[in-house]
Amino acid sequence: MAKNVDIKNEKYQNAIRLKYGDFTYSEIAQLLKVSHVTVKRWFRSDGLLKDEYERYEKERNKVRDKETDTVLMKHAETASKMLVSLMGAKSDAMKFRAAKTILDFVRGPAGGRDDDLNDEEYKRSSRQIEEILEKYKNKKTVGN
Repeated sequence: MAKNVDIKNEKYQNAIRLKYGDFTYSEIAQLLKVSHVTVKRWFRSDGLLKDEYERYEKERNKVRDKETDTVLMKHAETASKMLVSLMGAKSDAMKFRAAKTILDFVRGPAGGRDDDLNDEEYKRSSRQIEEILEKYKNKKTVGN
């Protein structure tokens, strides 16, 4: 005869929160004053709390993802402006790294492209970038 168990009770909900918080089965067992074997059984693939834990995990992960997206969006504009301003640095190496980072973001890293451009088109794009950088370099030298 199967027991009718309320998985929404405080002990089970605490077990779920602790597991999500990376507590070990032994630590959860100690805190809830039950056997670690019992806790293991709760969370195994056919366990009492498996489905409830998965629901809780999805819910918490959505919240974390939303918080992370908010933080990233808040700082993305600043980071973009910094990269663009680094293209005006004195060091050619710094300019190159900034330009490469921007291009990798926009076009994808070299060698990992899924577009229809052939080698000649890439060479032409490369020449255009070199021309732009040369114009910028000449502009800086004339203005100094």
